[in-house]
Amino acid sequence: MQHGLEIVRWKFWKRDEVKVVKPLPRRIDELTVRLENIRMRLKRRIDELKLRDRELFELTVKAKMENDLEKAKIYANELSELRNMLKRTIYSDLLLEGVINRIQIIRELDEVGDVIAPVREVLMSIRGNLRGIAPTISQSISNIIDSVESLSYELGTMSDVYIPERTLSGDAEKILAEASAVASQRGRREDELRTV
Repeated sequence: MQHGLEIVRWKFWKRDEVKVVKPLPRRIDELTVRLENIRMRLKRRIDELKLRDRELFELTVKAKMENDLEKAKIYANELSELRNMLKRTIYSDLLLEGVINRIQIIRELDEVGDVIAPVREVLMSIRGNLRGIAPTISQSISNIIDSVESLSYELGTMSDVYIPERTLSGDAEKILAEASAVASQRGRREDELRTV
């Protein structure tokens, strides 16, 4: 009799899983919301870096005014590294903005299959840029990449073959070029505002 209970228990636990698949527009909307949440977190990180930039610059100026050249050099080096991180973070923010816009256009035009692969590649590039700067945001982007890959696989636009992170398609390169142009334009505006 004990053996019969085990079989029943086994059958109870061995139920077939029912996978609920949400409609495509709803999944795209959820993906967009998740990306916008990540972008808000990234904006907060940018604000933190800008605040630290101002603090380090003031410390550098103060050290120069006190004729403490060693401290000024240390602050200047740290400021240089911080500005490099800030530039990469702003670049990633602009790329993320482009991805969100692209996904919203996809949603409206209903052409998901053709455009989802370049979006994945750009997200992988953003994740690489943010890996050392904002690890939690980078991990969140990894989760979104998994969602995009799942969506792409279900649509039949992605093969089972692994694609290395560094290879970009023509569309992804166009997105990166657009984002670079916008980043440089905004960077010039910020430089002009600093000098004024």
